[in-house]
Amino acid sequence: MTFLEIFEEMHRKDQGVTSGALAGVDGLTVEEWRVPGDGRDLSALCAEIVQFFRESDRIAGENGLGAAEEVHLVGDRAQVFIRKVAAEYFLVIVTEPGTVPGKCRFLLRQAARRTRELL
Repeated sequence: MTFLEIFEEMHRKDQGVTSGALAGVDGLTVEEWRVPGDGRDLSALCAEIVQFFRESDRIAGENGLGAAEEVHLVGDRAQVFIRKVAAEYFLVIVTEPGTVPGKCRFLLRQAARRTRELL
């Protein structure tokens, strides 16, 4: 299985998943996938959301919550989920606004496990 196949499988299981990326700790994308017609700048989003995750991790640690594993951001036009898969890598998925967060988090955890196997 490839990284692209991991994202495609998530989309098959939930059509609300519209794009995804494997990003490094520096925010640069290693691999990107999107449904046809998704015009979001996934590279720019990853650069910002990885920094957001790192800041969330700092806040969590300083307040006794432990290390951050996952962050979910809801906007009025989309949702973004980011999950740490290894010390140097994150999975980022973008979904439609009405997508059920619990299902996406489940799919993301499964994808993170598969991604770790490929790294």
